Amino acid sequence: MKNVEKEKAGGVAVSASRMPVVWCVGGSDSSAHAGLQADLRTGQDLGCHVQTIVTSVTAQNSKQVDLVEPVSLEVFNQQWITLLDDVIPDAIKVSLLPTENLISECGHWLRAVREKFPTVPVIFDPVMAASTNKGNQLQESGVVGALLREIFPNVTLVTPNLHEAEVLLGNTVNSTSPSELYARVSPWLKDFNTQWFVKGGHDKTQDVSCDWLLSNEQQAIGFSAPRLTAHNDRGTGCTLSTAIASFMAHGYELLDALTLAKAYISEALSLGVEIGAGAGPLGPPSWPSTLSYFPTICSSVSSLKTRVAMEDEFALVQTSKMSLYPVLDSIEWLERTLKQGVKTAQLRIKNPNDPDLDEHIRQAIALGRAYDAQVFINDYWEKAIEYGAFGVHLGQEDLEIADLQQIKEAGLRLGISTHGYFEIAKVLSIKPSYVALGHIFPTQTKDMPSSPQGTKRLKRYVALLKGHYSTVAIGGISESRVAAVKQTGVDSIALVTAITLSPEPELAIKRILLACKKPSDHESTSSTASVIDSAKQEEG
Repeated sequence: MKNVEKEKAGGVAVSASRMPVVWCVGGSDSSAHAGLQADLRTGQDLGCHVQTIVTSVTAQNSKQVDLVEPVSLEVFNQQWITLLDDVIPDAIKVSLLPTENLISECGHWLRAVREKFPTVPVIFDPVMAASTNKGNQLQESGVVGALLREIFPNVTLVTPNLHEAEVLLGNTVNSTSPSELYARVSPWLKDFNTQWFVKGGHDKTQDVSCDWLLSNEQQAIGFSAPRLTAHNDRGTGCTLSTAIASFMAHGYELLDALTLAKAYISEALSLGVEIGAGAGPLGPPSWPSTLSYFPTICSSVSSLKTRVAMEDEFALVQTSKMSLYPVLDSIEWLERTLKQGVKTAQLRIKNPNDPDLDEHIRQAIALGRAYDAQVFINDYWEKAIEYGAFGVHLGQEDLEIADLQQIKEAGLRLGISTHGYFEIAKVLSIKPSYVALGHIFPTQTKDMPSSPQGTKRLKRYVALLKGHYSTVAIGGISESRVAAVKQTGVDSIALVTAITLSPEPELAIKRILLACKKPSDHESTSSTASVIDSAKQEEG
């Protein structure tokens, strides 16, 4: 939420929070199991303010749909005009468009919004029938051409289930095989800059439910979860698409939003409510915070090494040693920090052609043993194995080439960098020794492809992983920011320039070590003063 200032009638300024705004375009469901009522419930559950543009009014219950009454074009258009006169949405979700005329008008408004506000994501859930026992037709027949012509060019993501994909593609989709799905969808990917998220819940031949993201950039990314046997599952498609829109309204990139939405829908299905004689609605689980509901990430093109699920966890790190975690680019800096009592550090030499690379790695390993410290080698996993390092740290790109099984068999600890929920879910099957979470603030050491995470997101990541994995916060953390980062509950704080650019590095290390300790672990005031005085003498 964003803080804004408002004035009361008496002129006193008060703080107010601006919630992300999601526009939901769709039909009203009298049973409140699905449709706009499910959209409202989902958006509010995820901290968004949902505004609605009604396309139709329906008479339905948990068993059947008895009536679908489209609104007039005048009413439909006026809703867009009125909302645009007041609020700009952070995301738009479009679902039931019952007639070709409404489809054309919706296409017009989506073009107008995206021309003026091109960064607003639009999620299209192509609702064509309700999941009730009878009377479930919600849309005129023969509207597929209008959807492809008017809606598809103006949306970020389309989220059909297998039945809806068959109607849209004009042929049978027999399975959720990524190669088959991609072959059928690829012509549409070339024509429109729209990604497909094909939901596999209706493929009963599999023990898991796998949804596939199809785009021009990558062949397919799968989001897999155990298949749940849930009777009260009305509104699943509405809830998923609105959850995606809500997470994107909060500023999450698409892959992170999909990961969160899959976790959200899995938990919502487990909380389904029995209302009526038919299938009831999903329950509202709030922000995803249970690791077991998060999907397994798989790719049809990634190497087997990155997709293999490790049978056992990598060897653990000693969390008692993981408070301050300097990341250093030279043996000189590594030794200086270890001398000050640092017990976890990383040697990160960026130049693979450094003629002294092997010697530096050997020296780093020796220093770790001499100071009883956990020293990780960044990137060079083969040399880390060869020279018997304590551990190795890998980035996401390194996972494509590293032999994870070989690293594990050599007894090395493994740390992995992540930059959001998608990459966190991606490494869960690897079971690393720790998960690095970043970048928290803007960095000085390298350009980052993603936006800074901030402490609010960091706190959520830490809560999600607590009790499962050790966590390290990294990226742009200055000495003045250590206290705020520590409050998130993260196990360790990685620093780079806060030490190496400090005018008094040894003194800075002492202060940061103390700041990273729990309050109960702090030394007495006199002892602390003695430590700092000693450090000042060493500096002098």
